[in-house]
Amino acid sequence: MTNAKSSATPFHTSTDAASAAFEDHVLYRSTVGALQYATITRPDIAFVVNKACQKMQHPFIADWTAVKRILRYLLGTLSYGLQFKRATSLQLQVYSDADWAGDITDRRSTSGLAIFLGPNIISWCSRKQKTVSRSSTEAEYRALVDATSD
Repeated sequence: MTNAKSSATPFHTSTDAASAAFEDHVLYRSTVGALQYATITRPDIAFVVNKACQKMQHPFIADWTAVKRILRYLLGTLSYGLQFKRATSLQLQVYSDADWAGDITDRRSTSGLAIFLGPNIISWCSRKQKTVSRSSTEAEYRALVDATSD
């Protein structure tokens, strides 16, 4: 991957539904596991790594291609990361968002949140909601509840 062309984004929206099974499960799982550690300092890849983790049991070649795209994105953005600055105030700010029925397989929504203490991010999360929401408003309220509890 050292000679690979970098990618501008970590996620490609089109999927190859007719993809064959990826045979090397150990390689897929170990690579995605390493990417999970990278999300500690790189919250910009948290969503796509979460999507890759959902395919751990039975990855397809299209899933492996998506993981390689994340690696190419990281290659092109090595200078990115979290920066911590001296805080002049300790104001707590929380941002949350959700998509509505974003996963076409089970129609569950994905919630995301970011918590800042002053100018510094101290916590972030992206996860599937536990239940299926009937509307986008319900999905947003569930995201708000998750953010408040965190």
